Amino acid sequence: MQKVVARDVPGGTMIEICHKQTGDVLRSVQAESLVGQFFEGAKFASANLSKRDLSGCDLQRADLRDADLSGANLSGAMLAGALLRGAILDGANLRGCDLTDSFADGAGFHSADLTKANLRYAKLAEADFSEAILVDADLSMADLGCDFSRADLSRADLRGSNLAGAVLEGATLLGTNLSDAKLTGADLGGARMEGAIIGAGKKLAPQGFKKKEQRAWWQFWG
Repeated sequence: MQKVVARDVPGGTMIEICHKQTGDVLRSVQAESLVGQFFEGAKFASANLSKRDLSGCDLQRADLRDADLSGANLSGAMLAGALLRGAILDGANLRGCDLTDSFADGAGFHSADLTKANLRYAKLAEADFSEAILVDADLSMADLGCDFSRADLSRADLRGSNLAGAVLEGATLLGTNLSDAKLTGADLGGARMEGAIIGAGKKLAPQGFKKKEQRAWWQFWG
């Protein structure tokens, strides 16, 4: 396993990717040149990449399990097939990012910006997308049993996705395509779904879904 360490060197700051056990330097990159770097298949598990500018980087099939990417700039980055289980991406910029077929179970995307991101076939069970922006994002055929409370999914493509057990309370799904999506047990209380497509081109009118009535347990008998 590797970790990322920043060191001051003559002429600026160098990011050294070091082996966790031996400390051997496996890769050195100037901090100013991380943008667009090629990291395909890199092993960055538990790395500290918080607030780093990784825009346009190739991180396809990279191991980023439990990595700290909070506040990082990953706009336009390629993360197809990446391992992101348990990673923290709270507040990260993921606009236009390619997360196709990635594995991000239990990852944190709280308040992250995923506008026009591609998450087709992604595995996102128990991930936290609360208050995230997913406008125009492609989440079709993805495993989405996670927390979307107060998230903005306007015009997002969720066709064929698995939203069973997902929390969408207070979420915005204006014009969202939910055709063939599995919604068993999903919490849509307070969600705005005007114009959402639920199948065969059928759109929901305002107030299409309402929060289930809460009753005391004894009212279910007698």
